[in-house]
Amino acid sequence: MTQHRREREVKFEVPDDFDLPPLGRAVERSSVKLHARYWDTADHRLLRWGLTLRYRHASDGSEDGWTLKVGAPPGVPATGAVLDRQELDEPGPSDEPPARLAALVLGTIRGEPLEPVATIATDRDVLHIGTIEVSDDRVSSSVDGMPGPSFRQIEIEAKGPGDDPLLADLSRRLIRAGAKTTTAAKLETVLGGRPEPEVVIPQLLPRARVDVLVGYALARSVIRLVGEDLTIRAGADADPVHDARVATRRLRSDLKTLGPYLAPAEGLREELGWLGGLLGAVRDLDVLIERMGARIRELPDPDRAAAAPILAKLENDHDRQRSELLEGLGSVRYLALLDELIGASGTPPVADPADRRRARRVLRTVTRKAWRRTARAVDRLEATPPDAALHEIRKRAKRARYAAELGRELFGKPARRFAERLADVQDELGSLQDTVVAEDRLRSLQLPNA
Repeated sequence: MTQHRREREVKFEVPDDFDLPPLGRAVERSSVKLHARYWDTADHRLLRWGLTLRYRHASDGSEDGWTLKVGAPPGVPATGAVLDRQELDEPGPSDEPPARLAALVLGTIRGEPLEPVATIATDRDVLHIGTIEVSDDRVSSSVDGMPGPSFRQIEIEAKGPGDDPLLADLSRRLIRAGAKTTTAAKLETVLGGRPEPEVVIPQLLPRARVDVLVGYALARSVIRLVGEDLTIRAGADADPVHDARVATRRLRSDLKTLGPYLAPAEGLREELGWLGGLLGAVRDLDVLIERMGARIRELPDPDRAAAAPILAKLENDHDRQRSELLEGLGSVRYLALLDELIGASGTPPVADPADRRRARRVLRTVTRKAWRRTARAVDRLEATPPDAALHEIRKRAKRARYAAELGRELFGKPARRFAERLADVQDELGSLQDTVVAEDRLRSLQLPNA
């Protein structure tokens, strides 16, 4: 069974002759030899997305199995020196990755086979200071059967809650002694650094042309979508489904908004609509189960017992929809969609590659158009509008908001404030739509003795 752990640590580069400064009284000292083999695709797709997969054995028997480390995807700015990553551990023989971990990275590798890419041996001396572990690592490596880099690295890992002050204090002591913080994984150092990400968000500068705008719009959402793929498969919580759904909706919206400047993209929008439907079916039930569960917990005991079958039916429906989502994420259709999106991010599908129109001009045009369509739809509303009409207003306001958000880099505060006001409208109408969806779902339930 896969075990989930959170790793919080600070890494330091130090020379071989570095003298470890006084760090406080160690509760315990220990030494261990670690032997790890890292796996990736030939073009290092895992590392390009901030992931590492290894089999590692410890000489003291404390470790003997597989670990998938999940770091921040490309384009996500670092928040200080502390690395905050998820680790997924799985037992299994060393000759090939466990099927469970291989399935989790399917959306990242997209059909490319996993193979050994490096071997890393570590002589580790450990100081235990409170619930902090300070590891002094002397590392040697081999790549493709040839000797690779050797180096020394120090890691300070928090093992308990409330460790941040001690973590910061120990970090300051090491820095004063000459250590340099690094965010590079050992594998990155062995391979000469992290390879170029598969998707790079281009800079949207004042004189940027329309092709840069399209690449910027696509890359932001594609990074978010691929970044959430693994956590959806792992099933730890509901947020990744929501975030992936938002990324999918934004992609569809941006393709529609920028449509006049693109090569025909209806096929891509249709595939995104298919994916959005799978994500939305799960997300709608996530929201409904949370709301219904909260309401049911407030009921007196007899009523709570009577309402329990409703929640059970919703949870069964959720399990079924999640199974359908996972089946979709494992399909050739989905992997082909990811390939197309990643390709489009790098080579924006503009109608005319020679189009020299500025992104600023294009953004003004499309944002005004999206807003005017929203305003006209509001003007056509009846005195007591039906739910469907209000939902259409919400969709148009969302498209106008997404267009305005594309302009934040170029127009600054005015674009941000306009987008925020549209978001307020969208949120109000979204609450209404959640209620409509909940009512429709509850009416459709077929319960025994109902």
